[in-house]
Amino acid sequence: MRKDFITPKLVAALGRCRLSMGDSVFVLEATIDALGCNIDKFPISKSSIQRIRTEERKERAENIKIDFQNEVEDVVTLHWDGKMLPALNARKSKEERLPIVISYGLKKQLIDEP
Repeated sequence: MRKDFITPKLVAALGRCRLSMGDSVFVLEATIDALGCNIDKFPISKSSIQRIRTEERKERAENIKIDFQNEVEDVVTLHWDGKMLPALNARKSKEERLPIVISYGLKKQLIDEP
C-alpha cells in the first residue's frame, strides 16, 4: 500500500526553499530513508511533485480570489503605472510591465501584470 504523505505545508516548504523538482525528490527520498522507511511505499517522482505543486497553487489562487471577492467594498481605486522590471525570458535585460492594482480601505490587491 502506497502512502500519500505530501501535505500542502510540505509543498509550501519545498517551494519556499526554491527546490527544483529533482532536488525535492532527492530530499524527500533521503528523509524517508533516514527514517528507516521503504521508499517504494511512497509516491515520489518529479511528475508527482509537479502535479501536487500545481494543484496546491491552483487551490490557493482560488481561495485568494474568493477572499478578495468577499472583502471588496463598493468603492475601489484602480492604480496602474508602467515599470521597467527584469525580463522573465532574458538575462540582464529589462522590459516594461504594467501592474494593475485595486486598493480599498487599507488593503491593496494586485489584479494583473501583463
